[in-house]
Amino acid sequence: MPGPGPELWGQLADLRSVLSLRATQWLGMRLPRPVGLRAAELYHRLSYPASRAQRAVVARNLARVLGRPPGDPLVQRATRECFRLYAQYWYETFALRTMTPEEVDRRFRVQGIEHVDRALEEGKGVVLALPHMGNWDAAGHWLCLHGYRVTAVAEALRPREVFELFYRHRRALGLDIVPLVPGVRVSDVLAERLARNHVVALVADRDLTGRGVAVEMFGAPRRLPSGPARLALATGAPLSTCSVYTAPDGWRCVIAPPLEVERSGDLREDVARLTRSIARDFERFIAAAPADWHMFQPAWDGEPSR
Repeated sequence: MPGPGPELWGQLADLRSVLSLRATQWLGMRLPRPVGLRAAELYHRLSYPASRAQRAVVARNLARVLGRPPGDPLVQRATRECFRLYAQYWYETFALRTMTPEEVDRRFRVQGIEHVDRALEEGKGVVLALPHMGNWDAAGHWLCLHGYRVTAVAEALRPREVFELFYRHRRALGLDIVPLVPGVRVSDVLAERLARNHVVALVADRDLTGRGVAVEMFGAPRRLPSGPARLALATGAPLSTCSVYTAPDGWRCVIAPPLEVERSGDLREDVARLTRSIARDFERFIAAAPADWHMFQPAWDGEPSR
């Protein structure tokens, strides 16, 4: 008798993803912080040895950042810490849902919010470009609690139930979510939100299309999405880079001054130059806390996934 086919294995994997995420959400919203952090640490300890292929990907990424071979002890320690912090992220992102505003304020510290305030005074909105650092959900939630109107993009995730759970979760944090799915002209929606003076927050350190802008980071070529720069240049909205770091008692956020590019009359070239400026800021953010960079896919061109 033949064994289960690929379709059945795929369905079982999807079911496992859905159940795992639902359980994580349930626990994150109910466990007291000390217990939740210990649970995240336990999950990390149990799952890390089995994550062999993904560990190799993260080690190659961090080797580039640290300028050492993947097998170097420093790289290996950073890789383990990266997985630990990512497990903590999963607990904390759902724990945000049941934190009081006072607790969020106590745990979230921000430097550079004046750049956002100054941009919004101009009435054109502001684009924030972020790498996958720390807990970007905490940043969006803090902004919403303080009266900022925040719009973000959610990529389509498989299975559909996972996408819908994340969509509902981030809406519950106060974010206006634009789904990156067929039939939705995301750039038009975001331009409309900027015209209404929103903060448009875009996690932008991974090119999903293969058609991004070629940049150099940590001495090697890679691609970043052109969307943040193109959106800012098309609408006249200021663009700032932003990073969130995990702190012992919560999170620390840094918002940089708006990036400037002298218009050349060639939109494509202007987008490329502005994106290269984003890359330089991202490089600086990541270098400050390499293990807090949640990049679990190959980050540089030509690097294999295994």
